[in-house]
Amino acid sequence: MRTALLFILSLCSFSIFATSELTVFDHLGQKHQLSREQLLLLPQKEITTSLPWVDGKSVYSGVTLQTILETIDLPISSQVTFVALNDYKIAVPKEDFDDYHPIIAIKQDGKFMSVRDKGPYWLIYPLTSTPDIDNTDFHGKMIWQIRDIHL
Repeated sequence: MRTALLFILSLCSFSIFATSELTVFDHLGQKHQLSREQLLLLPQKEITTSLPWVDGKSVYSGVTLQTILETIDLPISSQVTFVALNDYKIAVPKEDFDDYHPIIAIKQDGKFMSVRDKGPYWLIYPLTSTPDIDNTDFHGKMIWQIRDIHL
């Protein structure tokens, strides 16, 4: 019984860690994988904001898409598609990254986000400091549990 329980726990822990890689597909469909550790080595940015799904303000930290793409030497396309662990997809126009500087959050209030807490990666816009984007259109772009980015 104990062996079976340990096996099940090891499978669960593997699935948690397996999702901590972020995959970027370039214009040719080639995969570029980044681990959470690699993302943490990049320049980090913080956004303090309120979100419809979270009580009060939180501090989100992570990297901008531009930083990720500069690191792997890829240009941003006119539209970027994000895919979640559950295969939910959302296309975000390039202008959003230029105008609002959302981040791909890795931490919320200094703690890594679990899948249960909308992690491991969540596209966060600065809703509090830019109230004109605090609407359902932008809420729909704030995809969580990001698995893939398609340029």
